Amino acid sequence: FTWIYHAMSTSSTVFPDWRVNDFVQRALTGYEPAVRQRFRDFLHDAMLTRDVDLFYPLASQVREAGEHGDYEAIEALCRNIRDGIERGLLVPGPALDPKVPKSTWSPRIVDERVWTLLVYGAIRSRKVDVAGMIVQEMKAVGVRPSIRIWNYILMGMVKTGAQPRMLQVLNKMREDGHEPDLMSQTIVLRALFDKRSLAQARGVFLSITGSIPSDRPWTDEETTALRSAYNVVLNGLLRCQLIEEADKVFATMGKEGPAPDVVTFNTLLNRYAHMKLPQKVKETLHIMGDRNVSPDIYTFTILFVNACHLGDDAMKHILMERMRELDIKANTALLSAAIYSILANGENDSLKHAMQLLRLMEKSPDKEARPNEITYNTILHKIRQQIEDKTIPFAAGHEQMEKIYDGMKRRMFRPNRVTLHVMMKQYLTHPHPDSLRTATAIFNELCTERVDNDDTWYIFLHGLNRRG
Repeated sequence: FTWIYHAMSTSSTVFPDWRVNDFVQRALTGYEPAVRQRFRDFLHDAMLTRDVDLFYPLASQVREAGEHGDYEAIEALCRNIRDGIERGLLVPGPALDPKVPKSTWSPRIVDERVWTLLVYGAIRSRKVDVAGMIVQEMKAVGVRPSIRIWNYILMGMVKTGAQPRMLQVLNKMREDGHEPDLMSQTIVLRALFDKRSLAQARGVFLSITGSIPSDRPWTDEETTALRSAYNVVLNGLLRCQLIEEADKVFATMGKEGPAPDVVTFNTLLNRYAHMKLPQKVKETLHIMGDRNVSPDIYTFTILFVNACHLGDDAMKHILMERMRELDIKANTALLSAAIYSILANGENDSLKHAMQLLRLMEKSPDKEARPNEITYNTILHKIRQQIEDKTIPFAAGHEQMEKIYDGMKRRMFRPNRVTLHVMMKQYLTHPHPDSLRTATAIFNELCTERVDNDDTWYIFLHGLNRRG
């Protein structure tokens, strides 16, 4: 086992079950079943201990699972770690000093980073209950969740609309010996603004500003946390069209409160652009210049999206020129965000403008500005959502989804499970018989590649049922 572990520690290679089984069938044909199973167990344990020990292979797996909403993979990792602890392969505890040499073999440490990573992955997958299960697993092996883990769970509740349960989490935090910190209060503040609970939101913000130390300089951590709270308040007030109140809060920044940064100005610009207040956009840009706050890629993204909404091609050209002067490249992230914002706007010509921008990206001579897999997935998901909401005609949306899907394959992008799920769902709702054949082909592809999960079967069977 030690030999296998050290051999695997030089690589981050992952061996899924189907690859292992295929190898066992070919290479270990003459061995007893118990020996074959022993090999499987050794390989599984070696990968698990390596991933926990090196951390970065584990982080890569969790981030990918989170991005694709694969909460089952997060649950499986948590179960494997708990099993490893029970068998003595792993031990919970603080991280070892990297300068201390490790023995040939000793149980690998599952430190706080690992638990925090798993909770983060569950929240990225929008599964607060899975995050709660991970916390229970931590406690079962004697590990106390940190304030950071509790804050991740609070964030997840905001994202998934589970705000009513936040009070329970805050109580559990206190029972666990953690008083909600500035980050916790800021997350609650965001949730209250989302629910338009203005009186309560104002009360929480008053509590935050009242806790600002006045007898000493703020630490960098305190300044960052306070500024985040102010930015949330500005965004929340402007979402509620409370411009005068937002102006008053902004006026205190740099005096009683923290100085505004580029995120503050981006928040204001984004809200004023959505509210179609060009004069306020100009005023904000002037203040930004007066305070010597340099724009970033997100500033230009907001202004570019605004120009797209207004159909102002001249402004788009000016912005691109200004970005070149500042050596800020119009990268894939900016243009993908612009496409998403255009589609989210929900106007009659939003699909046309989004597709025009996608075509420009595809023809761009700059590789850094060309669409990637995330760009295509974002557009497909948003168009599908608009078809379901009936904000765009089914036929027009379906035609564009087919063009995007075909374009992905022509450009040698390998559609992942998220893409295939969206397209399978779309084809299942299209009445033409050929669409059913295409949906079935996608389902078969998912099963053949062994990337199907419960959602795959649900989408396919539910779609067939609706077709009758």
